[in-house]
Amino acid sequence: MKKLSLLIFLLASAVTGFAQSQSDSNYSLGFKLLSVDEQPKLLNEVRDNATFYTSGLNGLMLKINDNQISYRFSAQTFKKTDYTFINECSNCEIVEGKYNSLDLKIGFERSISYSRLQPFYGLDLGFKKATFDGISTDKTSSTFRYNVNIEKNAITVNPFIGLKFNIIRALTLSAEAGFDFIKTYDKEIKTTDTNMMISSNNFDRWQYNSRPLAQLSLQFNFGTD
Repeated sequence: MKKLSLLIFLLASAVTGFAQSQSDSNYSLGFKLLSVDEQPKLLNEVRDNATFYTSGLNGLMLKINDNQISYRFSAQTFKKTDYTFINECSNCEIVEGKYNSLDLKIGFERSISYSRLQPFYGLDLGFKKATFDGISTDKTSSTFRYNVNIEKNAITVNPFIGLKFNIIRALTLSAEAGFDFIKTYDKEIKTTDTNMMISSNNFDRWQYNSRPLAQLSLQFNFGTD
């Protein structure tokens, strides 16, 4: 019985030591494999339900690891050539066009345990730039209404929770979910089909987006003291 207890203790110690692989490395470089999240509203966009967009292989993250805390720097893009939304009211306009965004973030994450499967939480602060070029048509008759060009510059606050699995010392799989609190500064220009100005507006507003899968990433750990 004593030998069995000793064996269990040694195995547990070995697993715990193995599980600390990312913390034992000074740096981690992550590649975003997949995300499912919302984008900020454009114009007077109408959403009866949350609209989620899927993207992948479009982001990088560098982490500086310090025991259970990691300081992180990330960048990711999102592009969609057939971005479509309803505007003004559910039966008013359909707006279609090209949407591009860039997110730059800095923040931290803290692991809750040293087990092989590690829950974590954290916070990112960021800058977001988004542009949209499209056409509005009447939803009922499909007639042309106006061309629209939108530029958003935003400050973001992004709390999140996640779970990471240390596959081997040098490799970690991580998934996280969270929310975006966004303060946007918007510029909207509407023109006719002959490029005559209809309106030009500048304003700011608060927005909130959910991110059920903020990112699924594969992280490579390197550098030891």
